[in-house]
Amino acid sequence: MMLSAIAGYSLVTAPAASAATYGCNGSQIDSWNNTYNGTTYAKTYLFWDGTYNCVAAVKQGSYYGVRSRIAVDAWTDKDGYVSPGDDGQYLYYASFKFYGKGRCIAVETDVWSLSGSNIIQDHVPNSGYFHCG
Repeated sequence: MMLSAIAGYSLVTAPAASAATYGCNGSQIDSWNNTYNGTTYAKTYLFWDGTYNCVAAVKQGSYYGVRSRIAVDAWTDKDGYVSPGDDGQYLYYASFKFYGKGRCIAVETDVWSLSGSNIIQDHVPNSGYFHCG
């Protein structure tokens, strides 16, 4: 975890992406920001080890280090919804591993406000699947 001092305030930022940091194996094959109305609430990382995908949604900005609900889910072209994803009241991230060999995938990251409202539901890609393993 990095700590930066800006104008007398401390800003906590997420560590650099590493599969092991988020309970994953393999190499990072993609990442994207989960942004709504100009604010990035999470960054989603996708890892691949040759058999399994692992997806990690890492909180960003003022949500990083604050216990609130975050979820990550996935679908494959062969299996449909991959259950269970990871959904909970976390400080830093949600992640899970799922079988991906011979499958194309889609991922969704959801972040809720501290009051419990869903503020972002980011489905990637917007339609269809990608990263066929």
